[in-house]
Amino acid sequence: MHGCRLALTAMMLAFLKAEAQVETQHALDGNLPLRPGLDLVLHARIRTQPGRLGFYQIRGGPVLECAAAGGFRLIAGYYYAEQENSEADFIGGHRWFGGGEGRLWRSGTARMDARLVAERFLPAQGNDFSRYRLRIRLRGTGTLAPYGSIENFLDARGWRSTRYAGGIRLKGGPAVSFDAGYFVEPRRADVGHLRHMFLTGIEVNFGTKQLPDLDR
Repeated sequence: MHGCRLALTAMMLAFLKAEAQVETQHALDGNLPLRPGLDLVLHARIRTQPGRLGFYQIRGGPVLECAAAGGFRLIAGYYYAEQENSEADFIGGHRWFGGGEGRLWRSGTARMDARLVAERFLPAQGNDFSRYRLRIRLRGTGTLAPYGSIENFLDARGWRSTRYAGGIRLKGGPAVSFDAGYFVEPRRADVGHLRHMFLTGIEVNFGTKQLPDLDR
């Protein structure tokens, strides 16, 4: 039995090394109220590939979220990103996006939300392209709250990838929360290999009704 476990572990490690990308993502958000029903999120994020590229991406930018009827929120934002290419150069790019998020179901201890976002990428190298995201997420609402989601990504060629994510959020007080999570993302062959992403996040809330979101 012990030999079988060792063999299975070795096979899994070989698969991860040969066929998949293992990465980390670390985010910091600050949420500020601009006026009743309108919030500003200042978002920053880095990504790494341990054992391969190391630190390879940084992005940041503002996101506006506006409350509408029935618990629905309109979303609009912009990110500027720098990402390492195959020549180890960091190349800039712009991303504009907009969409909305709404509550599908809620109880005393949990809620389910759906988010639809359209994104436009304007890289400094390569072609401009659009991407569309549809996410369904179930999350707890307590001080220590688990969450899980599934998100599909589409582009002009159809299905691009799917993210299956899960994690846990800890409220460190009325203004600060901490997240730790993971997602696995099967991707279309021309987009990249299977991706494993380990996530951390910190959110500072300056009096908004925003719920923490590790993967904006």
